[in-house]
Amino acid sequence: QMRRKLQHLWLMGLRMLLLALACLAFAQPMLQTSGVTVPLASADRIIVLDTSLSMRRATNGSTAFEEARQIARDLVARRPGQRSALVTVAGQMQLETPLTDDTGLLNAAIAASAAGSDRLLLDGLLGRLASLTGSLAAPGERLEVHLISDFQATSFPDQFNALVDGAVWPVTLHSVHRNAANWAVMGMVHRDAPATAAANASRYVEVSVRGFATPARTVDVILQQNETQAGRQSVAVPADGSASVLFELPPAKRGHTTWHARVEGDDALNLDDTRYLVRSVSESTVLPIIANDAKPFAYLRAAVEAAVPRFLPERRSNGDGLSGEVPVAILADPGTLDAATEAALKRFVESGGSAFVTAGAATRTAGRIALVDLALAPSRFDQSRRGIVAADRSHPVLEGFDTWQDLAVFQAVKASESGSRLASGEVILMLDDGTPLLIEFPLGAGRLLVLMTGLDPEWTSLVVRPAFVDLIDNVLGYLAEDLLPEQAVVAQPFTIPAHSVQLFDAAGTRVLGLSNTVGRPTVRIAEPGIYQLRTPNRTRPLAVNTAILESDLRRAPDALLSRWQAATSRASGVSEVTEPTAQQRFASQIQPLGPWLLVLLLMLTLAEPLFANSGLWFKLRREPVTV
Repeated sequence: QMRRKLQHLWLMGLRMLLLALACLAFAQPMLQTSGVTVPLASADRIIVLDTSLSMRRATNGSTAFEEARQIARDLVARRPGQRSALVTVAGQMQLETPLTDDTGLLNAAIAASAAGSDRLLLDGLLGRLASLTGSLAAPGERLEVHLISDFQATSFPDQFNALVDGAVWPVTLHSVHRNAANWAVMGMVHRDAPATAAANASRYVEVSVRGFATPARTVDVILQQNETQAGRQSVAVPADGSASVLFELPPAKRGHTTWHARVEGDDALNLDDTRYLVRSVSESTVLPIIANDAKPFAYLRAAVEAAVPRFLPERRSNGDGLSGEVPVAILADPGTLDAATEAALKRFVESGGSAFVTAGAATRTAGRIALVDLALAPSRFDQSRRGIVAADRSHPVLEGFDTWQDLAVFQAVKASESGSRLASGEVILMLDDGTPLLIEFPLGAGRLLVLMTGLDPEWTSLVVRPAFVDLIDNVLGYLAEDLLPEQAVVAQPFTIPAHSVQLFDAAGTRVLGLSNTVGRPTVRIAEPGIYQLRTPNRTRPLAVNTAILESDLRRAPDALLSRWQAATSRASGVSEVTEPTAQQRFASQIQPLGPWLLVLLLMLTLAEPLFANSGLWFKLRREPVTV
């Protein structure tokens, strides 16, 4: 037998070292050594200020927010030279300053911050904070979060995990102001007058008053109607309970009525002592319907009388008598209008009026849609049964109108593909083959809805279904702006289903201008009160109230706050958050070894083939083996 023996084992070891260095380099090892004695370094801070309505509570002449600002200033002054960032949060979160060690800038931002009228929800707060401030920290850098709030119990989610979800950094909680007694007007509703009421009383307003952490007490409730005091009554409110009081009202008048209900009492929060209510009583209005055929007029009249009794359908053959007093006109298959009638209708819409145009046999023969100059395709005669699909479910015309899915269209006109007028319209409903069915066109300051089918059972099943009444209700409500909101909650978004809207506060100051309300705008209002919505056609009051849950100023239990703070430390991987001391400690210096290992690996990789190819390293030595 012959025994083979490898020579120059160190070359084989070199090649094994190459593999080991590659693994180590990509593992990114660190070398930790002790450096010089320096003060203990601490993490940068994110200071979060709660600016919700409850922070405006006042006790002993000081508000909770003033106390919160003082805590923020103390945090900035506690660690000179350390970087901090300021974030304010209520309904929305705002980064006020980046990470900076400029105490002047931080204190100026703290002084400029103010509590608003919004509501703070702690559900997912830390996740939103991490998304907002994640770009402030360098990779691997640790931040500390200091949350300053009154920690209302009503702001906490039902599930505890929602408090910790998204936590990246440890959180230190700073509480301001303990529980405080507070009364609030919780609501106002209209009640029918009971049988025992006076003969001239048609309605009552019921005002509900609630006390939170309050003793039993008799409080005064004052009701104002259109800025005039309508009554004053005393009501006994039990401890931490509620009570209601009825105010008798005279018969309702036409137009808009506003009410202010105010509770008098010494409590912690004044902004919720008043609640606002708006009620509109619409006057009967003529609804001109231009129709050549009696059949579509009959369907329209039946639907209008069932859905919107305040409109009085009146059949006409032209546009005479249209003015600002008539908000809406309907053109039921008008066909070809004479020049004077079409010009009058265009002036009516362009000056702020609205119109609803439907197709039919006369329109198909005319080859165009009146008022919008929309040419019809040559192959406009189509008699195939098709379903209806919603193209814009958010449009006010489709609000609560879900039965369109069961409707069918047998005949419809189709716009010419070469026409550019169709591109300016917004498709609300379409057929299941993509053909537009209900389209809204802008026309000056007004609005124009076009239905590309006729109001006839031979054209669509819509007119013989209850859905037709709902559709006409929505169409008239949208065009006549009856869908304008009457109630809103502070800082909560709501949609204004109208174009060219202006919003004014009680002092007449414009809050929203035309440039801010293009299309169907979604707006937020910062303070409660009675506002005025103005469109080219009308002015309508809007009652804006505070969120009811903000009136309960009781704080969450201390045990819950401690559990939350501890949970954020565990979730972020930090066992404990402590304030630095003046003690001198050895600062650890951490040196990454990965780059050096990669350089060494590259050098050995280049050198190894040179040695291996020389032919001197793998000579086999054969030696006889004695058996």
